[in-house]
Amino acid sequence: MTSVLAPAVTERQSIEALRSGVPNRAAVRHLGTDQKAVEARFLESLSQVAASRGDGRQLPGFLVEGGFGTGKSHLLEWLQHISLEQGFACSKVVISKETPLGDPHKLFRAAVDALTLPDRVGGLAETVEKLRRDSQAYADLYRLVQDPARRFDPLFQASLLLFERLHSDTQFVDRVVAFWGGDRINVSDLKKQLRTIGQSLPDLRSRRVRDLALPRFRFVAELLAAAGYTGWVLLLDEVELVARLSLAAREHSCATLAALSGHLKHASVPGAFLVGAMTDDFTGEVFERRRDREKVPQRWAERDPGHLAEIEAGMQFLAGRRTGLRIQSPDDEALRRTFERVRDLYQAAYGWQAPDEIPADGKRSMRQHVRDWITRWDLLRLDPAYRPDIEVQSITVDLAERPDLERSDEPDEEDERLPE
Repeated sequence: MTSVLAPAVTERQSIEALRSGVPNRAAVRHLGTDQKAVEARFLESLSQVAASRGDGRQLPGFLVEGGFGTGKSHLLEWLQHISLEQGFACSKVVISKETPLGDPHKLFRAAVDALTLPDRVGGLAETVEKLRRDSQAYADLYRLVQDPARRFDPLFQASLLLFERLHSDTQFVDRVVAFWGGDRINVSDLKKQLRTIGQSLPDLRSRRVRDLALPRFRFVAELLAAAGYTGWVLLLDEVELVARLSLAAREHSCATLAALSGHLKHASVPGAFLVGAMTDDFTGEVFERRRDREKVPQRWAERDPGHLAEIEAGMQFLAGRRTGLRIQSPDDEALRRTFERVRDLYQAAYGWQAPDEIPADGKRSMRQHVRDWITRWDLLRLDPAYRPDIEVQSITVDLAERPDLERSDEPDEEDERLPE
């Protein structure tokens, strides 16, 4: 009989992920979460997403705040686990230099690349394969997109119409699906194909790639619903990176966030639900020290009041005035539960019996606790007579402006136009 403590590859991978401070999916499933207020709020929200989409509305999302190492990334991974269990498609995106919040096209690309489905491996292409043209859900999608009152972009009306009529032309269908996922498409080719089936759309024209980002989010959300998924959960990690950008880039980021989080009535994504995570010092840095809420109206009140309203909606969301939950520090009972789960995982990984006694290591972040335990057990496993003395240093998150973060190595497509 194989010992229950026999080394296991999955468990070792989970321990190494915890050791590095970036827990993987298996580790998160094993540890779960003690952030019950966030979990309850999330589950309650998920129960309302489908009904809101049916009414043509997007359910407003929320933010989670916490200090460095308190478990924000772990929590988002757990929320993805819940999303998939509830029948949602989910995209977890880390905001970065390559995926800036203020570039909606790159954000959409990243969301599609990260698309995870509850019932199959793959993303958008696999979602399209699941569509049944003879189903009521597909008929509802087609009718919704073609309805002039719903104001879908003509490029998506045309591409879905051609997807419907030319489904036997697999090469063309592949180009259409690639367009839905963020690729460019030749507009004159769409017009030519429409003529072959005796159709035309007078408003069909080239568009800037940036202007297609929100319509793409909206269309894909409906596509996912037609494929049988309850909705599309968008999880954004490290939102605090916005603080390191210039004021102009922060404004773009706020406007994008307002739209994707469901706080703009005229620009929303029914069927999508967004949760973001950021450090708890963001608000003090950006809204108190830099006074963004005072500077932005001075820049936009006369130039573009509509854009100002979008930026201000995003700032209110970031400031937690509409939504927002904080990561709660673990009490003794929660710390003991986490200790036991990590210990069990370590024992399964290395076939070694770790001590039952939780170290009296003072007030630390959850990441510091976990890395302390793992390091301590490593040393004791190699030398049982050794008495570890582990020091911990706190890390301060640097939110200083870094203009170089706005110069990505990735090609900048947002102001390009689709080829005619």
